[in-house]
Amino acid sequence: MHSKIADAIRLHRGPVAILLTDHKPDNALEFTEEGGQKNRCIIPLFVAAMNGRTAVLEKETVLCPGGQVGLCFGPISWAISTTSYQPERRDSLRANTERKPLNLCGSSLRTSLRLPCPTRYLVMKPLSRVTESEITETAIVVFVANADQLSALATLANFDRPTNDNVSTLFGSGCGSLVMQVLDQARSESPKAVIGLTDITARKYLDKNVLSFSVPFKRFVEMEANVEGSFLTKGKDWP
Repeated sequence: MHSKIADAIRLHRGPVAILLTDHKPDNALEFTEEGGQKNRCIIPLFVAAMNGRTAVLEKETVLCPGGQVGLCFGPISWAISTTSYQPERRDSLRANTERKPLNLCGSSLRTSLRLPCPTRYLVMKPLSRVTESEITETAIVVFVANADQLSALATLANFDRPTNDNVSTLFGSGCGSLVMQVLDQARSESPKAVIGLTDITARKYLDKNVLSFSVPFKRFVEMEANVEGSFLTKGKDWP
């Protein structure tokens, strides 16, 4: 599938599609269950998809508690219990340093979304490699953009709406900003775009000058249709 938006904003790497499916793709990158570290991050697999690979995730191999919740594989209660601060555990330090006072961490998780993944697998792959038969499984499209490109995407997200609040940025995990928050928007009649990958623990895997801009697939289709006739093709403001 081709993206006119990506062409118009001169995206360095093409958009990433996130598919919800019960079919496991062949030769995809994935975690294994053996010897898996509990806190391994899924963002490197997303970066691999940015660079042209296909990656597949499932509940059994996503062992990070935040990843389980952010990808809609696991219950909020698990993340609360595993991120509660325990002085003897070094991996609980993140909960102690990202929210003050400490009990805000559990409170924010309890008020997080509760969206069970409807399929066994979550697949990340370049949008350009999504086939016609996979369009119905495509749930999310992610642009990884620099500041100029992000400003264009945010402007386009408001181009056809009477309101000015059509882009959201919430505190949360990197994977949650790519999946959970966007799937929540997909339930709305007027879904918003989500700016993400602001999670400080995910930044080490990314270029320093980029963030994600994710939209439910139905909103992506609407925005694609608006490229012609918008500031991206007419006017002098867009470089």
